[in-house]
Amino acid sequence: MTAPLTQAEHTTTPGLMAWLLNTVSGRWRMVPVLLVLCLIWAYFGFQNPVFLSSRNITNLSIQIVMTTVLALGLLFVLLIGELDLSVAVSSAVSAAVAADLAVNSGLGVVLCFLVALVVGGVIGCVQGLIVEKFRAPAFIVTLGVSLALQGVLLDLLPESNMISLVGLPLAAVSTTYLPALAGYGLLVLGLLVFGILMALSHRAKRSASLHSGFGRHVAAPLLVVAVAGFAVVGVMNSYRGVPLTVALLFVLLAALSYVTTQTRFGLYLYAIGASREAARRAGIPVGAIRVVAFTLTGVLAALAGMIAATRVMAVSTDSADSTMVLEAIAAAVIGGVSLFGGRGSVWSALVGALVMGSITNGMLLISASTQTRLEVQGAILVLAVVLDAMISRRASLRH
Repeated sequence: MTAPLTQAEHTTTPGLMAWLLNTVSGRWRMVPVLLVLCLIWAYFGFQNPVFLSSRNITNLSIQIVMTTVLALGLLFVLLIGELDLSVAVSSAVSAAVAADLAVNSGLGVVLCFLVALVVGGVIGCVQGLIVEKFRAPAFIVTLGVSLALQGVLLDLLPESNMISLVGLPLAAVSTTYLPALAGYGLLVLGLLVFGILMALSHRAKRSASLHSGFGRHVAAPLLVVAVAGFAVVGVMNSYRGVPLTVALLFVLLAALSYVTTQTRFGLYLYAIGASREAARRAGIPVGAIRVVAFTLTGVLAALAGMIAATRVMAVSTDSADSTMVLEAIAAAVIGGVSLFGGRGSVWSALVGALVMGSITNGMLLISASTQTRLEVQGAILVLAVVLDAMISRRASLRH
């Protein structure tokens, strides 16, 4: 058993590596990832100027929506130290049920999405109950469910193994763009809500006699988000406008950011991931929270499946491609979500998906081979996992 480092050992740890690990393990965890993302954009922009065009940036944003939503779903189970390998097939089954109702029963867009979310939630809830009730390894349970759902998907699909959405209202979801004024209006509304939440958080910290400066903790973050937001909306408006799916994604990100950082449920997730036993002794309903985490993962997997279906205008056996779950896990880990639980944020999923999507998009533009793209993505994922392991080990030694 490894003994904890003494104070003297902490101070004599090799300077640069210790400083880097301490820096990225705290509030600056996402800074290195953002720097890597900037380097990726600079490289591909230099190799092919089309990469930084408003059209390509808009297309890139559409391409990463599904991966980001899937990574957001995995965030909940990763935070509690678990993993769900069934999300890709679960998303396909949920979308297949909704698509079948849209084709054969004429169900509307909103109802189709709701049906899919319910199906995904039920799948996730059942898995969570099995894992919690029988103390079964989530890795094996979700793998088994994934195999079973592949059979269910084949039962749901017709003989052609595809349900086409061409000509249906569902198909228009991923091809709809907001007018320029609507894009800016949504941004202003988002900034207003963000500013109010930051101000409330600042006031709560001050009431609890915790240090919180208005300029640093409210004004500065709001300014950064505003500048970035107006830049993004401006670029997209110079092409065709903000895509509806991208707008929905940022609404989802804002909502989940609030849930995970400003609610008791979010606090419980991080507490369980840090130490399940300590959370139980603190009176946290560990079992119920874990089941809810799996349920939310299923709901978001279903949403990702619906978005993917509207983008390709069909649900087929390809909708359950196992590489999707690997890309989602990679996006979450690259963005800073820990595989060991208790660390990560919703914005980690977005940044990680941007890294993965930018590499894929950029390599296609420079006509790089498929094997080169896979090698680069794999190398980045391995580096992210190694860094995560080093940060987790250092954090455990400190405690």
